[in-house]
Amino acid sequence: MDNSHELTVADLVATASLDSRFLAGQQGGDRRVLWAHSCEMPNPEEWLGPHELLMTIGLCVPKGPEAQVAFVNRLNDAGLAGIMIGDHTLAPPITEAMLAEANRCGFPVVLTAAQVPYAVVARHVAAANSHEQTLQVLLLSKLYHNAAYAGDDAEELVESLANLLRIQISISDVATGQTLLHSAAIGDDTTTSTHHYEIHGAHDALLTINEFTGEAIDGFILIHLMKVLEVVVDRLLNAAERRAEISARLMLSLLNGVGLPDTGEFLAPQRASDGFVMVALPVSDARSIASVLAVSGLPVISGMGRVSYLVLVPTAVISETRDLLATVSAHAGVSSVFTDFSDARVAAVEAGKVLAAAQHSDRFWTEFSGSTVSVLTRSHREAQEIVRGVLGPLADDTPRATMLRETLFTFLRHDRKWKDASEELFIHKQTLSYRLGKIEQETGLTLSRSADLSSLWIAYQAWESLAPIETQ
Repeated sequence: MDNSHELTVADLVATASLDSRFLAGQQGGDRRVLWAHSCEMPNPEEWLGPHELLMTIGLCVPKGPEAQVAFVNRLNDAGLAGIMIGDHTLAPPITEAMLAEANRCGFPVVLTAAQVPYAVVARHVAAANSHEQTLQVLLLSKLYHNAAYAGDDAEELVESLANLLRIQISISDVATGQTLLHSAAIGDDTTTSTHHYEIHGAHDALLTINEFTGEAIDGFILIHLMKVLEVVVDRLLNAAERRAEISARLMLSLLNGVGLPDTGEFLAPQRASDGFVMVALPVSDARSIASVLAVSGLPVISGMGRVSYLVLVPTAVISETRDLLATVSAHAGVSSVFTDFSDARVAAVEAGKVLAAAQHSDRFWTEFSGSTVSVLTRSHREAQEIVRGVLGPLADDTPRATMLRETLFTFLRHDRKWKDASEELFIHKQTLSYRLGKIEQETGLTLSRSADLSSLWIAYQAWESLAPIETQ
């Protein structure tokens, strides 16, 4: 790129009327200067952008070598053209460490005579860049034209803006760390530089820009670009939040055996007859999972289960969903395939057990192996029949039946270990023995017989599959 017509820091130092000289960073004297701005705030990098010269009487310069080194790095990372410090007594002593760091990264540090008004420097820069400012206005017009005609396609808009400004754009959600939008790459690692900017709208996001070295986007355009992207991010994440809320409501209804009319629409174009699996994931990852799925727009339904976060996945998009979930979770337990929404609760129990086993392995994606959901409990109605047929009066909703049922389930869950079961129930072993005797009387089954024990275990699993999910 030909910079012969552009104003540089070296040009300003060479202008006799500005009475300035390099203190350090002279090798960066060819840095382009589009604007010069006076700022005494402690964080001037938040107010100035690429190709802008910071002018100060020294109030914004920190004291001490470590703070001054960090100060130079912040200004350099923000893409500033350099810093012009007035030769005033208000300025703190410039340390050798600061000057050495400026020389290391080629960041111009210029000392200007106290009698030089900064307004003169600013007018000099403005006059030299009048043609560039006209080009900026035209570029800004194109930027907003692209934003106006992109519609709701955020990916297309980001790609068009990246092409317009000859940069690469990447935007990530601060809350989850998830990449929301990403344009095609430019150049290669040897020809580009990277800068990060915070976007603060209704949702916090991090904007990463890769640009060709020596062709940094200037601060004037950057401010407007960030405002456009702020709107894009808010629109994208607001829509994702609404989708996540609807998804959670649909999952809750499926787990409670109540099919809602918009379930099919949410999963379109997938149909129940095509088959689904239920995926169980750790509750600790729930927020990130809900967000990444909602932003992706995949035809899946996700929401909280009793002990894990659940995702109902059509078989046609299992591969895409697996790749997406692998970015936000360490383990996933997957049920066998089912084709009836009424089996969603049974599949959730199955997936939860696979997840519990998978968390002791190094694998992320663990699929159920063994009997399918349809063999264990072919339907919601069959689960009800098993519960009533095996448990008998213990399936009633009475205090006595509830007490005996919970005693039985605890005993089974602890593999018939008397000590563990009695401790969880907070009862004496003799009380446990008495209750187990009553359970055998009520059910007509014997806990010492393998066949009867198997029936009770299956009834326990069926009961778990029918238990309602409470609203979170």
